[in-house]
Amino acid sequence: MMGGSFKIGRAFGIDVKVHWSFFLLLAFFGYLAFSDSGRFVDALVTIGIVVALFFCVLLHEYGHALVAIRLGSEVQDITLLPIGGLARMKSLPERPIDEVKVAVAGPLVNVVLAPIFFGLALLFGGNLLVPTDILSGVGSLGQVFVALGTINVALVVFNMIPAFPMDGGRVLRGLLATRLGPVRATDISSTVGQGFAILFILVGFFSNNFLLAIVGFFVFLGASGEAQLVRQREQMRGLSVSDVMGTKGRTETVTPYHNFGQILDSVIHGYQEDFPVLDEDGNLVGIITRNEIMAAAHSPDRYSTVRDLMKTEFPTISPDDDLFTEGNRVLQESGFRALPVVNDGNLVGMLSVDDVGQAALLRDLRKQH
Repeated sequence: MMGGSFKIGRAFGIDVKVHWSFFLLLAFFGYLAFSDSGRFVDALVTIGIVVALFFCVLLHEYGHALVAIRLGSEVQDITLLPIGGLARMKSLPERPIDEVKVAVAGPLVNVVLAPIFFGLALLFGGNLLVPTDILSGVGSLGQVFVALGTINVALVVFNMIPAFPMDGGRVLRGLLATRLGPVRATDISSTVGQGFAILFILVGFFSNNFLLAIVGFFVFLGASGEAQLVRQREQMRGLSVSDVMGTKGRTETVTPYHNFGQILDSVIHGYQEDFPVLDEDGNLVGIITRNEIMAAAHSPDRYSTVRDLMKTEFPTISPDDDLFTEGNRVLQESGFRALPVVNDGNLVGMLSVDDVGQAALLRDLRKQH
C-alpha cells in the first residue's frame, strides 16, 4: 500500500507522506455530511475536522518516531493512510524496554492533546457534556474543539488495546519479551492481536462500521507479518552477508556481449536465475534476472545481446553488512531475488533470497559446534 504514497513535507529529518486513498476518505466524509445536512459549509467543516484529526495522528506518529530516533533507531518516513498513520523504521528496537518506550510515546502525545482541546473548547464556549456529531453539523468552534478532544481520548483508548501490532500490543510484546524472549513474546502477542483483529472484523461487519472491519483486517495481516519478521531477525542474529552469500567462484557471470541464446540456455539448464554482468575489465555494469530473460523469450521483439536486457540501476551489498538489518532489508526493498555483493568496487558474490532462507540452518550448525 505504500506504493501509492507521495511526499507532502519533512520535519525533524523525517519525510511525511500521504497515501492517495486518504483523499477518498475526505471526499467520503464530506459527502456524508452534505447528505445529512444538505449544507455545503457543513461538509467543509467535517472535512476540516477530519484533517485536524489526522494532524493529531501525525503528531502521534512523530511521538513514536522521535523516541525511536533518540533510542538509536532509524525512521524512514511517516505515512498517513485512511486507517491511521505509520512510522516506518528500518529496524526494530533491540531491547524490550525500548519497544515499550516507543509504543507508549504515541498515545502520550494524544494524552497531552486531549486536555488542550478541551481547554480550548471551554474557552470558546463549548459544552463538554454535549456529544458532537461531526456529520450533522457543528454548532460552534467550541464544539469543534470538543470533538477533537474526544477523538484524542478515543485514540488513546483504542491504540492501547493489546492488539499487536497496535501500540498496546507492542507494549504487551515488550513486557513479555523481558521474561520470555522476543520470539515467544511475539508469538503470544501475535495470537492475541489476531484474536482482537477477528473481533474488530466481526463487530465492524455486524454494526456496519466498515472502517473498523478494515482496521481489523490490517491488524490481522500485521500481526502475522511482524511475527515472521522477528523470527527472521533471531535466525539472522550475529550473521553477516559473507556468511551466507554465494561467493564469486560459485557465481556465474555474463558479459554485455553474450547473445540471448547463451543466457537463455544458462537459465534453462543451470541452477542460477540472476546474473551479474561484467565488462571486459571485470567491472560490474549490470544485472540480468530470470524475469527479464523469460519475458524476452516470449516477446515478439528480438533481443540480440545481454546489453539489450540488463538493468543498470540496482543496489549492491557489502560482504560485511549485517545480514538482517542491511543485507535482507536491501534485498527485500529492491524487489530483486538476488543482488551483487561488492567489496572495494569488485564483485565478490551474490546474495539471494534462498541464501537468506538458509540462515537458520547455518545458525543451527554453529550451535552444534
